[in-house]
Amino acid sequence: MNGLSFPIAILGYNVTHAKAPVELGYEPDIWHAGPVGGFLLAVLILVTAGEIGRNASRLLNFPEALGELMMGIILGNIYFFSGWGFFELLHTTPNIAVPADFGAIILLLSVGLRTDIHELFHTGPSPLLVAIGGIVATGGLGYLVGHFLLSDVSLNTRIFLIIIICATSIAVTVRVFEDMGRLQSDEARVVIGAATISDVLIFLTFGIANEMRDTEKFVAANMAVSAGILVGIIAAKIVIGMKFGKNLENAVNRKLSETMKVFIVVVTCLLLAYLAESAGLAAIAGSFGAGLLLRSVYLKDMDGEEYGLEEIVRPAYMIFVPIFFVYMGTKVGLEAFLSWNSAVIVISITAAAMLGKLFCGLCVVEKGVNRLVVGIGMMPRAEVTVALAGIGINMGVLSEYLFSAIIMVVVIVILVTPLLLRLVLSERQRVVEAGGPMPAYVSGETRKVNLKLKRLGRR
Repeated sequence: MNGLSFPIAILGYNVTHAKAPVELGYEPDIWHAGPVGGFLLAVLILVTAGEIGRNASRLLNFPEALGELMMGIILGNIYFFSGWGFFELLHTTPNIAVPADFGAIILLLSVGLRTDIHELFHTGPSPLLVAIGGIVATGGLGYLVGHFLLSDVSLNTRIFLIIIICATSIAVTVRVFEDMGRLQSDEARVVIGAATISDVLIFLTFGIANEMRDTEKFVAANMAVSAGILVGIIAAKIVIGMKFGKNLENAVNRKLSETMKVFIVVVTCLLLAYLAESAGLAAIAGSFGAGLLLRSVYLKDMDGEEYGLEEIVRPAYMIFVPIFFVYMGTKVGLEAFLSWNSAVIVISITAAAMLGKLFCGLCVVEKGVNRLVVGIGMMPRAEVTVALAGIGINMGVLSEYLFSAIIMVVVIVILVTPLLLRLVLSERQRVVEAGGPMPAYVSGETRKVNLKLKRLGRR
């Protein structure tokens, strides 16, 4: 291979077919790219793009998933806009979806580790009502969009679309509440609880829809198996926690070695992911359940300090989860949105996704909770939505166009929601500190509390 061969390959030619000059009499292997080499190069590109997108999002104070998705969208559409074909290897490299699938499994394992099922029993009825209200309202609006704008697609596709846009992202909202110093507020408590319940319900309905996709009929036995896995995991977590409580946790945390704990985490996650996938529920539902089960397990470092399993998962999370988001972004085809009809569909799905969740804020029954903050806090979509959309396109239920539309909806909602939430929280804080009238969207009980505090000189 002469000195120009490698630069030419990087500009889009196939490195495998580059030949050495005849006069050299041999073909050096230094730049020879076999299947493994192409796979490693594709992973390298995904990891690098994820890091660039993550840092850009941090710089602009947006969720990291947004930057990773945007980097994927850019890489996936360079060929369409410029004709430069180098990054097409992200579409053509065999098995490149495997690390992305691991990223989805690790992502939902991490979500499960952050979810406290027992805490939901102490949050009152509002989180459950908000979760159900958000799913019903968003599902209803999604049905109207599918009926009037997507009448040419199958019933299964419309059902999957409705389920996918009903999901909620906990991570995005938690980040905004943390930035505003409101993570311990009643609004944050309701939103986090409702988002957790919503995710569980979405996984259950997704499993049922998955069993219907071939026959378009209800098969009770198959759906019972699909739903029973996740319900069984949650029930086991609750029953074990209530019956054995701290004794079992202490026995696991004190008597098992750190190596055995890590082994249990890996085996449990992979086993439940496999069982969920085999039952038609989706592997990510199994990994989410594994996170729920293993949340109370702790490890110790060399100094005897305890830390949660999230610290063990973090290195894999930092590598594979960005790969997942970037890879999902590369599958978006922007050429599908060059027509007016396509833009109308994306706008309509976005409106259904946002307005449906905004409505669920009205389902809050506790006094003193800002219903508008709850509604906006339920709007973000990220990890679960993208993961389910990826499963949908892999199963052939979603077309490339609808998958691209869902990812664009995720991008738009992630961009808009943190800005709206910061605006509402900042406006409320500004009005209270200035002593002016409370905004119309603040509940009457909150008004009374703030008036009392102002009179006492505490505001």
